[in-house]
Amino acid sequence: MTFEEATREAAHAAHHAVTKAMEPVRWGVRVDEDDLTGVLVGRIGAALDGEIGGLQWKCSILRHRRGRAAEEKKFGADLLMHVTMNTPSQKYSKGVLVQAKKVGPDRNMTTREKQELNDQCQKMLKFTPAAFVFDYGNGRLRCGPASRIVGASSHDLYRTCGWTSYRFFLEYFRSPIGDPRIKGPFVKDIPPAWELNILAEGTLDDE
Repeated sequence: MTFEEATREAAHAAHHAVTKAMEPVRWGVRVDEDDLTGVLVGRIGAALDGEIGGLQWKCSILRHRRGRAAEEKKFGADLLMHVTMNTPSQKYSKGVLVQAKKVGPDRNMTTREKQELNDQCQKMLKFTPAAFVFDYGNGRLRCGPASRIVGASSHDLYRTCGWTSYRFFLEYFRSPIGDPRIKGPFVKDIPPAWELNILAEGTLDDE
């Protein structure tokens, strides 16, 4: 299996985990963003465990309970994800920050909600351009870069978040998105509510 095929298979696994995590929203259960993020992280961590696409995947999850509100206020993020890829031809380590919202395609944000989200996005962007918004909406997660959210005049968050979770994880795993500065000491300095650390290593057919 090639590196491209391996990352696609892993992205499919992550997307399936996201779909399962969003089931309560599709069923109409009232769940807040923080609880959904915890379920999401748990599902992805379980899905990316073992051999996938010829690579060995491992995940570790960390929850920051103390000071969570203060840190989110400072950095605007609910989740920090970090991935390390270690193969003979691909070696990189990078992270992204994520702010979660539950708006969906059935309504637009109010002016106040839009401004609050813009503020949270700007806080993340002060630290890294690798900042994203996850809209849990109608139980079909959509992803969008924080820079686009801030720059958009539209209050329709679901449409502004143009990527599916599969597209997000595909681009994240094969490397177009992510900040290599988010690693090691930086993780300790910016503890959002959740951290998901992903490691993939091994040798592939095209290496």
